[in-house]
Amino acid sequence: MDEAYRVGDVTVLPTHLDIPGVGTLIVNSYVLHAQQPTLIDTGLASDRPEFVAALSAAVDPADLRWIWLTHDDADHTGNIQQVMDLAPQARLATHGIAAIRMSTWWPLSLDRVHAIAIDDRLDVGDRTLRAIRPPTFDNPMSTGIVDESTGALFSVDAFGAVLPNAVRDVGELAEEELVGGMTAWTTLDSPWAHLVDRSRFAASLDEVRKLASTSVFSSHLPAVTGRIEDLLKIVASVPDAEPFVAPNAEQFAQIAAAMHGG
Repeated sequence: MDEAYRVGDVTVLPTHLDIPGVGTLIVNSYVLHAQQPTLIDTGLASDRPEFVAALSAAVDPADLRWIWLTHDDADHTGNIQQVMDLAPQARLATHGIAAIRMSTWWPLSLDRVHAIAIDDRLDVGDRTLRAIRPPTFDNPMSTGIVDESTGALFSVDAFGAVLPNAVRDVGELAEEELVGGMTAWTTLDSPWAHLVDRSRFAASLDEVRKLASTSVFSSHLPAVTGRIEDLLKIVASVPDAEPFVAPNAEQFAQIAAAMHGG
């Protein structure tokens, strides 16, 4: 785990993965300090003790009322069972099919699930959260969030980046690092972007633009304030970028050896 930080009424719980020869992938979870405190995603299982400690420093897990799971990929569900145990009053807001899939690998009580579909709204006491489809995604269960009281956008995997190193502020990155990193991540995470009708892809980005969000909380980029148009421009260029090519067996063996110290 990296050091938590706060942006407005959101605490960022960040960690990162260093992948030799590739770069660094940031993985964020978030605590939204609403009247009904809400945790968005549950980090990496490899960080379990540190994640629980960081979460507990931001909010008493027993006070959580909602756990919004953006989708059921491993980098978002790593500590879901432990957090649900620590937060007995919390309900799990997530895509209904994702909840059913998760129930096959851990004993999720489906009566604690509040199924979320695109455009549904969730009342968390002092504000309303609206479910949106993020403009790019790797999992059809992906459900982003707009905080209708602040305009904050929780964009799931959209606007993520493979970075040269872990940073807290995108202002620390050179422009080519941000553009190259976001392009690399999006071609990996959303390979379908090369296949879509360009006008429909542009329209999906326009839907995000209409939100006029001043803060963007991606799962794989430091929190960003005031640069939504820059992010949209980069993602709009992805259909014209070179497709991602996965490492072959020899390349993967080299990565694995580097990750495990040879």
